[in-house]
Amino acid sequence: MKKVLKFKHWQLFILIVLTAAWTSPSPLKEIINSIAIITFLIWIYAIGIYGQEKLESLKIPTLNTKLFKINIILFPILLIITFLLPPEQTTENTQAEFNTQTILLIPITLYMFFALFQTIVFSCKTLTMIELKREVKFSDYLVNLILIAFLMIGIWILQPKITKLLVENENNATE
Repeated sequence: MKKVLKFKHWQLFILIVLTAAWTSPSPLKEIINSIAIITFLIWIYAIGIYGQEKLESLKIPTLNTKLFKINIILFPILLIITFLLPPEQTTENTQAEFNTQTILLIPITLYMFFALFQTIVFSCKTLTMIELKREVKFSDYLVNLILIAFLMIGIWILQPKITKLLVENENNATE
């Protein structure tokens, strides 16, 4: 997983952004789009976990990773559930019916969005703590959060910074 942190920004752009934007007939589209989701989650996970190791080596207090690890695992599981249980639609009415299946999907979808947001915030906070070498508040890591929100542009800025902070410094320390 640490190898994803060593990728060049253009490699991550291809693996995350271009595969997420891929359009083709149904089975191939889902397979290629899942490459983007998996790569993005591995990238976020690597930033969070290996960033915590870096914080430990810098003797900066680390963050609690329990919820982060749970959410990074739950997100793809919940995503698969939402794809397997889509709201039912009738032929005469294209709007989704409000039934028990739809009621079940509401909390699943809400938690899925929370899980994704929490993991991204955790990684942004970790990255900013490494960069500033101190505890951070929301305004400190807001820029990284915006860059991940606009990943098409943000990946070109974030990945070189991540490589510099998490990978190159580690290589210098081992030499």
